[in-house]
Amino acid sequence: MKRKFIYSLSHYLNILVIFSFLNCSSEPIIKSKSLVSINFKIQGNGKVKPELGTYDINSRVVFKATADSGYYFDRWKGFPEDLEQEEFEFVLTDDLNLTAIFLPIPELSSEIKIYNPKKIDPNPIFIIENGGDRAYLTDKTGEKLNVWNFDSKLGNDLELIKDGSLIGLFKSDNVFFSFGGYGGIVKKFNPSRILEWQYEVNNENELAHHDFEILPNGNVLLLVWERFSEEQAINFGFSGTGEIFLEKIIEINPNNDSIVWEWRSVDHLIQDFDSIKPNYGKISEYPQKIDLNYNQIENGDLMHANGLCYDQKRNLILLSVNFYSEIWAIPHQYDTELTKTEKGDLTFRFGNPNTFDSSDERIFFNNHHPNIVSLHPETLDNFLIYMNGSKNNQSSVYEFTFPPKFETDPKNWSQPKLVWQFSDVDLFSAKLSGCIRLPNGNTLICEGDYGYWEVTKDKEVVWKYKGDTSFWRGYVYP
Repeated sequence: MKRKFIYSLSHYLNILVIFSFLNCSSEPIIKSKSLVSINFKIQGNGKVKPELGTYDINSRVVFKATADSGYYFDRWKGFPEDLEQEEFEFVLTDDLNLTAIFLPIPELSSEIKIYNPKKIDPNPIFIIENGGDRAYLTDKTGEKLNVWNFDSKLGNDLELIKDGSLIGLFKSDNVFFSFGGYGGIVKKFNPSRILEWQYEVNNENELAHHDFEILPNGNVLLLVWERFSEEQAINFGFSGTGEIFLEKIIEINPNNDSIVWEWRSVDHLIQDFDSIKPNYGKISEYPQKIDLNYNQIENGDLMHANGLCYDQKRNLILLSVNFYSEIWAIPHQYDTELTKTEKGDLTFRFGNPNTFDSSDERIFFNNHHPNIVSLHPETLDNFLIYMNGSKNNQSSVYEFTFPPKFETDPKNWSQPKLVWQFSDVDLFSAKLSGCIRLPNGNTLICEGDYGYWEVTKDKEVVWKYKGDTSFWRGYVYP
């Protein structure tokens, strides 16, 4: 009696083994498949190679998909995993039944200059016009999904909150002094766009400006210029003339409008100009102090901080100080009284060692938008900064990792580790600008005088948006 069994050893080896048992001592006869077939289906509009038909097994075949006008190639289906490469070489070991999928390119607005639908992050961008009276949520085709119009001009930063509320810094109607990026009043609008809270810092000696940060406890950090008369400046050891404006940070409890904490740069100065002043010293020996005379700027805006972010992991405030071209790490763990003392000196600083008379390499030449990565798990807690590049008229985006804890003794400070950077000959804005890490690992760059770029980890530009105004920053809310 004859029995026959057929068994496929592997989907790709496709060796057909036929066991024929004529009697108990019979041996199996193994036959190898010599030809394989390729069959295609096309979804959408496009063309594929090679031709349909049969091929010798183990042949090397180049597969290529070419999209018709108005379409782009998305992926091949039929392999164990979908493949996105338009062209690749494959060894034929079995019959293939493939589907080449082509998708229509959506209609793009005139602002979109580069659009790579396969590599962009799909989330819309919250676009903030610099000093304007509106902001909008825009998808990657350039379509405005939502628009917010305001009765007053923005004083720069504006953020959406998870519940649909919006909080921003706006320009006060009447200010006693001002510089670029001035604001004066923080406003919060509920999801129905009704004003539900505001807080103003605008008087003869103080003015809120540029940026704010919402802390995990709901309090708000606010950046403030503090005005000092020429007489006060001289008493600080200032080597110039006229009044000066220094930085301070306040923390506001929005439930009762109380200031629960503050840090003032004036409490942490050093100078080597006037030896009879108590803050006199050798600059290089006190990197944790701020050299009052590093800049001699005619209008007295000596520091011009333009952005801050809170590092919850280390309980630090990271302050972008534009005219010092560096980042100051400010301790947040002490109360206001202790913060006035040496406890409130800089925990760390980097970007421009010239500010404390060090000969180490300077890497920042003006900077904006310090921020901690929060949306991308693989680079979570890394630090991003937009370096404007005033030295050579070319901007860069830098990504750093920090040590788990900064050493308290400045002699033991070590530089953050640079782990990624991006620059391009066409990327330059002398002012404004910013960058964030997107959920898919790409980086969104706001080139303040142009618009927005999206670049991959491999530095491929996959999206560009060119606006007709200047821009503060861009945010994403997945």
